[in-house]
Amino acid sequence: MRTIHFRDPAVEPASNGWELPLLVSPLFEADFVHGFTTRAGGVSVPPFDTLNLGGKWGDDPARVAENRRRLAGAVPGRCYVARQVHGPAIVRVRAGEGAEAIARVEADGLVSDAVGVSLGVFVADCIPALIADPRTGAFAAVHAGWRGTVAGVLPAAVRALATEFGARPGDLRIALGPAIGPCCFEVGEEVVAAFVALLPDARGSGVVLPSPRGAAGKSNVDLKAANRIVLERAGVSPEAIDAGPECTHCDRARFFSFRRDGSAGQQMGVIGRSGA
Repeated sequence: MRTIHFRDPAVEPASNGWELPLLVSPLFEADFVHGFTTRAGGVSVPPFDTLNLGGKWGDDPARVAENRRRLAGAVPGRCYVARQVHGPAIVRVRAGEGAEAIARVEADGLVSDAVGVSLGVFVADCIPALIADPRTGAFAAVHAGWRGTVAGVLPAAVRALATEFGARPGDLRIALGPAIGPCCFEVGEEVVAAFVALLPDARGSGVVLPSPRGAAGKSNVDLKAANRIVLERAGVSPEAIDAGPECTHCDRARFFSFRRDGSAGQQMGVIGRSGA
């Protein structure tokens, strides 16, 4: 992935305004406007500094609103989000649909093919996954933590794109954004058991790894490796999955991390169609 900088459109030169860095994938065509935010480019103060986009953890609502306004300027139309619950439910968003109604729906994935609509997910260690289909114009935003991963949320999104829009898994392009890495995602035996139930070869395939600390009863999990495997099993081409190495837990300067900092802020992954 590479970093682009969305700049305050009202100020020239940009050095007198603000810049909002976004990580973007080279796999997506130009009309799929997308990006993964960092913690830079906003107005929130510590511990939410600066581009906190989450509104439920105690940040000043006016600051969160300004942060969201800045991000909204970088994507087409209104950005829809759902009430994330760490499950496999996927919801379709249609042009003109009420954003407030969608925000009350319990789902961890949103799909659409509407021009001028954007979809977003909140994260602070979980994987923000963005999906685009250049053939049909359909796209999706998915929140995949460990519970969503073992529940099959990303294969569910692939199926929803097929059912709703006729998308073929082999045509999809998928970017897995910044998330906690295998270096830092230490789990107990119950989580290991869930991954082994999903992927019997979880240890041999590098999804479940020995604890680097040698901690008894602990292992580390590679969330992106697990999702790569389930996506490929769902028919997605390995070359069409962009999974960057960024670890939210390691990189305090760039990312919020719930495991590291608790309720101190959230990033977003967003995608929309510009119709260009």
